[in-house]
Amino acid sequence: MISNNKYDYIICGGGASGLLLSNALISDSFFDNKKILIIEKEAKVDNDKSFSFWDNESNILDRIVFKSWEKAEFKDSEFSSSFNLSPYKYKMVRSDRFYSYMKKKIDKASNFNYLNATVKDIVRNSNQNYVKTDLGNFECSIVFSSIYEPKKYNFKKYPLLNQHFLGWTIETNNYTFDENKIRFMDFSIEQHEETRFMYVLPFSKNSALFEYTFFGGDVIKNSEYEKEIKKYLKNEGIKDYKIIEREKGVIPMTCYPFFNDNTDNFIKIGTSGGWTKPSTGYTIKNSIEKIDIIIKHLKQNKPLSKLKFKNRFWYYDILFLDVLVDSRGKGSRVFSDLFRNNDPLLLFKFLGEKTNIFEEIRIFISVNIMTFVRSLLKRISNFSV
Repeated sequence: MISNNKYDYIICGGGASGLLLSNALISDSFFDNKKILIIEKEAKVDNDKSFSFWDNESNILDRIVFKSWEKAEFKDSEFSSSFNLSPYKYKMVRSDRFYSYMKKKIDKASNFNYLNATVKDIVRNSNQNYVKTDLGNFECSIVFSSIYEPKKYNFKKYPLLNQHFLGWTIETNNYTFDENKIRFMDFSIEQHEETRFMYVLPFSKNSALFEYTFFGGDVIKNSEYEKEIKKYLKNEGIKDYKIIEREKGVIPMTCYPFFNDNTDNFIKIGTSGGWTKPSTGYTIKNSIEKIDIIIKHLKQNKPLSKLKFKNRFWYYDILFLDVLVDSRGKGSRVFSDLFRNNDPLLLFKFLGEKTNIFEEIRIFISVNIMTFVRSLLKRISNFSV
C-alpha cells in the first residue's frame, strides 16, 4: 500500500495510452520533480492483444517492435492489389513485451508509483482532484483518465461502430507464407450483410496471425469467429497447422466528442479520450502524437481544456462511419473503391491524417460520391435536432 496520497499527476488506467504517457513523462527531465501515480486495476503481463500501426518515422515503439513489413495486399471478391509500403513500414508490437518494457521504466523512475487498484470515482475540483480507489483515496493537481465508460455517453447524434475480432496465430508444417507481406484487408469472405474482413500478419514462412474482423454488428460466440477462420484457412489450402496463440478484442469506433469532458486539470486519454481513429480503429500511433501535444501543454502551463483534437479529419471520419452504419453489408465496396482507384500509399497517408486538401478531394471523387452526400445530408439533419 502506498502511504503518501498526494501527487502532482495521477494516471488512471495502465493500458497503452496510460503507459505511453508515463513513458513520455519519465523521458522528459522537466517532470523529474513531479510526483506521479499510475493506477491500473490488474497487472498486465499476458500477450492479450497486438498493437499495429504504419509509420515512416521512428518512435519509442521501434525498440520493442516484434515484426515489421514493407509490402501489403488488399483483396475483395473481384479485385486484389499488392504494393510496396515504402516510405512506410507496417509494424506490430506484442502487448506482453510492451507492458514489460514500460513497467520496467516506471519501476526505475524514482518519482513514479504504480498501484494495482480499482478506481471507484474521480472527484474533479477547480484546484485539486481526488481519485477514490478500493485501496485508498489520492489527491492530485491533474488527472489523466483512460477509463472507458460508454454507458455514460449519449451516442444518439454520433455513430458508434464496435470493431470486434478474434485472431489465431498458427504454425504450419510447411513454408506457406510470404513473411514480408501483410494482407491488410481481405473482403473476399462472406459479408453476411455486415462489413467483415480477414487480416493476416505473417511472422515467418510458417507462422502467421489470422484475424477475423467486423466493422459493426453484434459480438458473436467465439466458435462463430473460429468457424470462419477455419473456412478461410481451408480456402487458402492450409490444412496442417496448430494454434499457438489466440487474441480477441472490441474497439469502439466513434466521433463522439469525449474531449468535452476535459477541464483545465482533467483530461481523457486513449480510447476514452477519442484517440482511436474512428474510421479504422487504430489507436496507438494516434496516442503517441497526442501525448506529444499534451506534454507541450504541460510544460507551457496551458489549460488542458483547450485540447480538443478536432480537425477536418474528424468530419471525414464521422461521414465515413455514417456510410458504414447505413451500408447494410456493403461497406466493403467503399474500401474496394478506395484501393481500386487510388495509390494505396496516398490512402495510408490520408488515414494517417497527413494529406492536403487537394489530395483529399482526389480521394473523395474516387468513390460513389452520392453515398457520402446522403450521409452528409443525414448528418446535417442529426446535428440540427
